[in-house]
Parts: sequence; C-alpha cells; structure tokens
Amino acid sequence: MNINLKNILTKLAILLPLIIVIIIAVLLIKSTILLSIFIIILFLAFVVFITNKKIRLYLKTIKLINEESACSEEALRISGKSFRTLFDYSSDEIFVSDLSGNFIELNQVACDSLDYTREELLKMKFFDIKTNKYKQFVKPNIKLIIEKGKHTYETEQVSKLGIVSQVEMKSRIIIYKGKDAIMSVSRNISERKKLEKEILSTIIKTEEKERKRFAADLHDDLGPILSTIKLYVDLVEKDDYKKTDKKEVLKDLIELVDLAITSTRDISNNITPGILHDFGLATAVNEFCGYINKTKSININFKTTDYKTIKKGIEETVLYQATKELINNTLKHASAQNITIELKSENNQIILYYRDDGIGFNVNPMLQSSPGLGLNNIMNKIKTIKGTCDFNSTPGKGMFLLIALKIEQDKQ
Repeated sequence: MNINLKNILTKLAILLPLIIVIIIAVLLIKSTILLSIFIIILFLAFVVFITNKKIRLYLKTIKLINEESACSEEALRISGKSFRTLFDYSSDEIFVSDLSGNFIELNQVACDSLDYTREELLKMKFFDIKTNKYKQFVKPNIKLIIEKGKHTYETEQVSKLGIVSQVEMKSRIIIYKGKDAIMSVSRNISERKKLEKEILSTIIKTEEKERKRFAADLHDDLGPILSTIKLYVDLVEKDDYKKTDKKEVLKDLIELVDLAITSTRDISNNITPGILHDFGLATAVNEFCGYINKTKSININFKTTDYKTIKKGIEETVLYQATKELINNTLKHASAQNITIELKSENNQIILYYRDDGIGFNVNPMLQSSPGLGLNNIMNKIKTIKGTCDFNSTPGKGMFLLIALKIEQDKQ
C-alpha cells in the first residue's frame, strides 16, 4: 500500500509544473466554459497517466487467457481424436448409453458382433440385446452403475441372427458431450465358460472314477480280509478247535487284523498319501519313484535340488497325482527305458519337468482322442489349480511335459 502511494506522489510531482501552468492560464481566462474544459482535460490527463500501466497489464492478461484457451481447445481436439481411435480400433465391443440404457454411441466391433448396423443399434437400448433370462437384470445393473460409478458383471447378449454369447461387461459413468453417460466394454467369455464347464465335467468324472476305484479297493482288498476275520471270530466264539489249534487260530487272526490295517492304510494312501501331507511333494514323489526303480523295469531320475516346499495343499496333491499318472502312462504305453523328472520352485512358482525316451506320439490327434492316454485328464487337473501344461512329443523321440503353477501365498 505504501509503495502505491509513493508511486502516485511521484507521478503528481511530475505533473505539478503542468498543473501550475494550467492554473495560471485559467486565471488569465475569464470564460467559465473554457475553465471547465481545462479542468476536464486536466482530470483526463491525470486518469490516463495513472491507469495506463494497469490497462496494458490487463490487456496482456487477456491475451494470455486467449492463448491458453486456444491451447486447451487443441488439447481437447487431440484427446477426442485419441479417444475416437481407441474407441474404433478396440477388439472389444464398446457401448455408450444414456442413464436409461439407450445407446448414443458404439463402435464397429459391437455392430459386427451383434449383426446390426450402427443406425439400427442407435435406435435400441441394452434391454433389446439381452436374452430373456437377463432382461430382468438390466435396470438393477444400471442402478448399480449410477450409484457406484462403475460395475462389472456377466450377462448374455443375443445377436440379430439369434446367436447367444456370454459376455463380461465393465461399465462406468463418463461425461459424454457434456452429459453423464454410461460407457460399457463388453468382452466375449463364451469360450472361457465352455472351458470351465468342460473342466467341471472332468472333475466330476474324475471324482466318480476315484469313488469307483475306492469302492473296488474296499471290495477286492479289504472285503475278503474282513470276511476271513469273521470266520476266525466265529470259530473262537464257538470254541471249536477240533480241526485246529487255538493258539494257531489266534495267531492267524492277529495276522489278518494286521493285514486289514495295512490294506486300509494303502487305500488311504492312494487317496491322500500320508507322506505327502507330512513331508511335502518332493519327498512323496521321490518315495514313489523309489518303489518303481526297485522293480528294475525302468529307470527314473528324480531331481529336486532347486525345490522348496511353498505350501502343502491341494496344489501339491494335484501335482503328485499328475506325476503318478504320467509315470503310469509311460510304463503302459511308451516302452521307455528312462524317465527324468525335475521339480523346481522360484518365489511363489512351482515348475515340474517330465521327460521319457519312449516311442512318442502325435500330440494333437492324441489329445483329441477320447482316452488320450490320460493327458486330457492331467491337463484339466492342472487347469483346476490355475496352472499351465505344455506337451511336446514326436513319434520315436519320446515325450516332454512342462507344468507351471503359481501359488497364492495368502491362501496358506
């Protein structure tokens, strides 16, 4: 404030001689009209002198604002062009609708997927492209999008030709042409759903197969032993030892009970081996390979130098079952002399290498066949625990398999 007063006083000092001259001139002039004119001129000169700098500053500010506005408009133009490019060249269907679900914009992928022209779709709304099963969810989903600002959900869409596709919709509120709108990105998940259904079917079939095997083991292995034990118990109960010695009966009875216990343990280990639960995958596979090597029918080289147990859970159980099934396939079909298995771990990832030097096979025809040497079964088991499974085999050159699996630590 003091600086401004100083500036004004300085300007007044400069104008003071002029003012004195004008006052003298006025005193010499008798006309009141001329006096008024001189006073007005003096006042205007004073105002212009004081405000000239501020006016220039104001005009400069206006110029900068206009330049910034032009830059903003150019940025918006470029941004709009980029958005349009992403919109048109996206591999997913993109819809823009008002808050009632009426389409106001969409890309060509959406038109191609639904077999409608752009003009036809712009006269439609989300309700019109849903299957009867999912029409009832259109309004609730729009309500959630408006309330939360975004919403992801699965639904079904039907094309003009009546083709139904399962899709995942990711929707959010955007500003489109100055108004609130809903932009939805639709991704076809029909193949994923089909695969999930196949995996579920395989799991059910596998479980049914395991139940039948479990029942057969009980019937064929444990059943006869228990029946024999019952005969000996009846003999003891009747106290009839005419044809045999009592001590001998009790000795045989004890042996049969021990055999029943062993058989029960074996059946239990076939379901979930105790060694797998207690000591982990590496120890369980090593023990199983040891049993096979003792038969001298094939040589299995098992390496676990870089493996560390990440956790003992369903993942290790599936890998153990897959390894046994691979060995079983090699023994039955490959005519191999050697098997190499390597188990590794890195951070939260498990990697299993499996190779045999057998007769090999053509992979695609084998995977497409119904039995598939159990390969489809193995692949589906690995997929259930979100792992990947890659086969490579050539007739006469054996078979190679790579299984990779990530373990989520927070599930421990």
